[in-house]
Amino acid sequence: MTLFQYPFRTLAAALVSALFVGSALACEPEADDCVEIGKWELSLGIGAGVRTNPLEATPDIPLVLIPQVNYNGERFFIQNLDFGFILWENDTQQFNLFATPSYDQVFFHRWNPSNFFIDSNGFATAGRGGEDEDLPLINTGGDKELIAPGFKDVQARKLRNRRMAGLAGFEYSLTTALADVQLQYVRDFTGIHDGDEVRLALAKHWASGRHSVSTSVGVVWQSSEVVNYYYGVTEPEADLRGTYSADAALTPVARLDWNYQLTERWDLRFLANYRQLPDEISASPLINDNKVITVFIGGVYHF
Repeated sequence: MTLFQYPFRTLAAALVSALFVGSALACEPEADDCVEIGKWELSLGIGAGVRTNPLEATPDIPLVLIPQVNYNGERFFIQNLDFGFILWENDTQQFNLFATPSYDQVFFHRWNPSNFFIDSNGFATAGRGGEDEDLPLINTGGDKELIAPGFKDVQARKLRNRRMAGLAGFEYSLTTALADVQLQYVRDFTGIHDGDEVRLALAKHWASGRHSVSTSVGVVWQSSEVVNYYYGVTEPEADLRGTYSADAALTPVARLDWNYQLTERWDLRFLANYRQLPDEISASPLINDNKVITVFIGGVYHF
């Protein structure tokens, strides 16, 4: 799990740990970051939100129900769609084996799980569109009619399926008095694109009374195999602009997450996430925006 997408596993668990009893504790009960060991933690966010979709002529993605699933064992942990195993840790550092789904397919598949578990990363392909006969025609004076010159938008092309890849690798985190640092290296183990990603983030957390705030900034480096798989344009997909092949890309990300405890079971939550798409992605003929904004506000019920 990445700070630029969601907060530390231990922080997320700490926000709801007070709602559960009867499990072993990983710290003193009065500690701010106390996390229960061996306990499932379930919550559901209900509200209104959106994730903007940078794909050309493709609707934004509504966010209404946001589930969250956490499990913290002695070594094994789950956070929504992320899975990990702690190889080594001390009071301030942790080194894990880590597995997570890829992110970029969310724009091509409305019902991708990552569009529901936004605190982690039936599949309708947004890029599959109509036939040529739906486009404007011109009369050449003969028996044949030709398609009028112009650029086909994403919905009018027959795009190949951009599938979700499984990523696995290593995660290192460091907690300091000034900020938390997280570094990940993951690689596709499913053979979807055979690419690599490196993720680096800095996060800061505050808590006062019923309020808790988490902010983070970071960058995601993706190899050319990843960028081309999702945003490249092959010959069968191309319009008059031709094919497109991109180099590796570096994407900056920033996030704000605010929670206010209303009752023992209910929290009020506001989340905002901003991704600045680099030139290697925004220059693709599939893309008509250079940013992705995710916003959600609503109540969170803890089971």
